[in-house]
Amino acid sequence: MQPHLKRAFTLLAIIIIAFIFVRSLAVPGSFGEYGWYRGDSVNELRSQDIEYAGSRTCGDVGCHNTLYSIWNQSRHKTVNCETCHGPSEKHASNIRIMPEPADDSRDFCGLCHYNRVARPDGFPQVDPETHGQNLRCAYCHNPHKPWFV
Repeated sequence: MQPHLKRAFTLLAIIIIAFIFVRSLAVPGSFGEYGWYRGDSVNELRSQDIEYAGSRTCGDVGCHNTLYSIWNQSRHKTVNCETCHGPSEKHASNIRIMPEPADDSRDFCGLCHYNRVARPDGFPQVDPETHGQNLRCAYCHNPHKPWFV
């Protein structure tokens, strides 16, 4: 074998060994235990406090039946209540604990409704510079009845 090839293969072997060594230090021991993620994350996630109740809770408990039924028939039915109103598990467990008010700022609504090329045809989009005269979106649009202006 040529001497320059011996040096190249030796260098390649050193790089592979160094990679394996660094990877053994950097990758947690439980990685790959249950698939392509860290096995210890299952218990860590299980130990976290529950913060979200889910949209169905808003209507099933009997507190917000009217709004829930309107929302459930609207275009926003794919947007969970807690997307705008924030985590509501504590409120669902104890009605005296009020959730944070919904974010009705232009920038928040704009996360979904400002003009973006990647949005599908027919998706309601607006140009924030020309639409609404810098008023809050909820001033003209009811998010629970988005078709109603």
